Amino acid sequence: MQIDILTIFPTMFAPLNESIVGRARAAGLLKLSVHNIRDYATDKHHMTDDRPYGGGAGMVMKPEPIFLAARALINTAKPRLIITSPQGHHYTQALAREFADEEQLIIICGHYEGIDERVIEGLATDVISVGDFVLTGGEIAALLIADSVARLLPGVLGHEESALEDSFSGGLLEYPHYTRPPYFEGMEVPLVLQSGDHAAIKRWRREKAVERTFKYRPELLACAPLSEEEAAYAGILRQQHKKAYKLFIALLHYPVLNKKKQVINTSLTNLDLHDIARACATYGVANYYLIQPIDIQRQLMADLLAHWQEGFGAQYNPDRGQALELVKLCPTLKEACMEIENAYGAPPRLIATSARDGQGSVTCEYLRNLMESEGGNYLLLLGTGWGLAPTVMEFAEFRLQPIYGAGNYNHLSVRSAASIILDRIVNKT
Repeated sequence: MQIDILTIFPTMFAPLNESIVGRARAAGLLKLSVHNIRDYATDKHHMTDDRPYGGGAGMVMKPEPIFLAARALINTAKPRLIITSPQGHHYTQALAREFADEEQLIIICGHYEGIDERVIEGLATDVISVGDFVLTGGEIAALLIADSVARLLPGVLGHEESALEDSFSGGLLEYPHYTRPPYFEGMEVPLVLQSGDHAAIKRWRREKAVERTFKYRPELLACAPLSEEEAAYAGILRQQHKKAYKLFIALLHYPVLNKKKQVINTSLTNLDLHDIARACATYGVANYYLIQPIDIQRQLMADLLAHWQEGFGAQYNPDRGQALELVKLCPTLKEACMEIENAYGAPPRLIATSARDGQGSVTCEYLRNLMESEGGNYLLLLGTGWGLAPTVMEFAEFRLQPIYGAGNYNHLSVRSAASIILDRIVNKT
């Protein structure tokens, strides 16, 4: 394999002369070259950056020297030209394996405010991010990519099994390792590893891989190829570590917005009352709060509840009455929060919902992991009308991502949205 790295700071790649990658290069298992982009600049000052069109802070890397350098280095029919950028696809072990099967990789290191977009449009086959953070340049990311690919090449590692057992290779994090001495500062190497029983050691390692994945990266377990026994063990781990939490729902009739984005008070709808209550009963919600400051509206709600809990409706459809037992009427969101705190010992953490995208929004999976790991009380806020007022959105600790289906249409009824959100939280999908 040939790896070519384009950078304006070539001295940053000295680590590639050391350790496993350095030995692989010396043995001829990997051809790796670092090229200075400035060598391909055509002006007398060897400029590789310029001011951005449209104004703004910082500088942008120019396209001409990068195009010249990349075209001069291409020596295969279909090279992979990789740009390192925090805006790219997440780098994974699976992608490292894909890169390791290629004949040539050309890695272009971004710097300053970024690279001229025409480099991405005209050259790049891949734009890769190594994490949700920003570095001073793409050199460290390029080092990471080169190292992770090199160790997967045939003959680079001392034992081919090493790469097969790496974290992520089998869908799980790797099991813990031990070496001599068997006792150290009161800590002992597990007896099974000292037993010589290879079948038992294999089972132990797989079990510990499941444990470690659950502890540090529980989301990986959803896609890991687990045996029936391992899946059952993962379920036991979840139950053992799950903290008690209570989830509540509040449907706000005030303060919400109308189509003109004015703050209004909406009226009760019978379908919202019944359908959200039934969803709450199905998915184990502790209570369903209807927030309505208008007295006559709350009285109407109370009359409807009485019909299904005490009147003819209770005899006609007992299941409906059971769901409506979860309903509580409150004039304000503040009073609902105080009632939860008085009943369960702690105020709820508020989760706002919206059909509009917002900065810092979280997924249902994030909320589920948070509730199961930290416990406590959580109140999911649903808006009527055209959604929750900005004062409510700002007051909430979390904002849930909008619900999208096959396209951009996301104008669901609040009843449908409530059911989908609850299903995604409870059923882990």
